[in-house]
Amino acid sequence: MLLHVIRAALVLFASMLAACGGTTAARSGFIPNGVPMMASRGDDQTHQFRAKGFVLSQYGKVRVEPVSISPNVDLELTPEDFRDLQARFQESLQAALEKAGGTGDRTLVVRGQITAIKPNKPMLNVAPQTQLLKRGYGYAACEIYATDGEKGSVVAAWMNTMDTQRFGAEKLSELGTARKACEEWGPAFRAFLAQ
Repeated sequence: MLLHVIRAALVLFASMLAACGGTTAARSGFIPNGVPMMASRGDDQTHQFRAKGFVLSQYGKVRVEPVSISPNVDLELTPEDFRDLQARFQESLQAALEKAGGTGDRTLVVRGQITAIKPNKPMLNVAPQTQLLKRGYGYAACEIYATDGEKGSVVAAWMNTMDTQRFGAEKLSELGTARKACEEWGPAFRAFLAQ
């Protein structure tokens, strides 16, 4: 009897751990619907699209439009928090793409949006034993796409959900994961464009 109880407890524990895997935010609709997004190899939290024949060096200029936050992000954040996240994402994209232009005479127009935020719960992330089920972990998601000129077709699109990392310091701040994500999305999108 005791053996059956132990097995049942182990199965329950394993299923609880499996249920606490990474979160992937659903496509929000910021990237136009006709763009076929595909999961990135080995990364189920990133989806991407590149038009056939897209080469970044064809674009002599890159213009980053003002970053927005989806109206579906319904949080009790202060206006300062929203402005801070927008500014971090905007600066990240601009810094990553300012020298991305090639020698061509075309302009690449980049648009980005924060599509989801789940704040961390720092009080649940202090002790290692409370982190086991990741109940205090949050995430942030974005969608970015680039068009050939102001009204041209979409030539590249990228969306990502960044989860709180177990050994990262961002879990100790309510918006730590969102801030980190906003700073890392620009270079990640630039790396994707340059592939």
